[in-house]
Amino acid sequence: MTQPTVQDGDFQEFVRAFNDAAARLEETHAALTAQVSRLQAELAEANERLRRSRSLAALGEMAAGIAHEIRNPLGAIALNAEMLREDVAGNAAASTSVEKILRAARRLDRIVGDVLSFARDTRVNAVETSAREIFELAASDCEALLADDEIDLRIDIDGACALRADAPLVAQAVANLVRNAVQAMQGLPHREITLSAREARLRTAAGSRRGFVVLAVEDTGPGIPAEARERIFNPFFTTREEGTGLGLAIVHRIVDAHGGMTACAESTRRVAGHGPGARLELALPLEPSEVRGADGVSLGEAVRRRIGGSQSVHAHAG
Repeated sequence: MTQPTVQDGDFQEFVRAFNDAAARLEETHAALTAQVSRLQAELAEANERLRRSRSLAALGEMAAGIAHEIRNPLGAIALNAEMLREDVAGNAAASTSVEKILRAARRLDRIVGDVLSFARDTRVNAVETSAREIFELAASDCEALLADDEIDLRIDIDGACALRADAPLVAQAVANLVRNAVQAMQGLPHREITLSAREARLRTAAGSRRGFVVLAVEDTGPGIPAEARERIFNPFFTTREEGTGLGLAIVHRIVDAHGGMTACAESTRRVAGHGPGARLELALPLEPSEVRGADGVSLGEAVRRRIGGSQSVHAHAG
């Protein structure tokens, strides 16, 4: 019986097919390795955002309690200083001292107000809205400030950018960013702010991908140092001598209440001969979802518990 033989051409074809398959497997392995690395990086970033949200919830609860403890004696100081001002009306030196006390009391009251604004229950009244409506509300809120500082405000919206969100609340966050940009550009010859919006699919803290509307506020100022970008949304962090460092923390609180994300980078709209500028982004999901703390309690609920407990203690003490 004749045994089958392998022809040289068949063997070469087999070797060629084997090599092709091996090459494709190598490419697939490399692609999968890169994909796994990218997913691991995204998951680490998502976990960090979740950890930060939980930390902010805990800090908000504590800050609310401290602010309420301070506000009552602070009110008493201001009231007594007002009465004292009338008593020392004829004494220039004493009147100067009283005015200093009143100014300090007013500044402390503003700080307490900022703390409570950061810690208060940011319940989201989600309705159908759009980036344009949010930007128009923010621009109206900052109209006088922009006019006084002669700053150009531009709006650039890519697509419909429709979403369900609390428009006045998000507009407050955008307005806070605009005010920060105005302060950063003081004294510069070219001052311009651009509000832009686009739609994107981003990975959430839970690891899934969702549709977002990304709102960005860009300026032509000196930019934000790289070492400060990871901290600018932290409560009480500020690079200025004046201010509480809560403006951007309140922005983060509002975005968090929508289940969104914040980011900071150099501006993409650089002006020749000027600073790198700053770009702050607020990514809002098409449908909001409330962020909850490590114990499953929302920040608003945690604050209500802390304030309620503080008030009950005062009631028993009285």
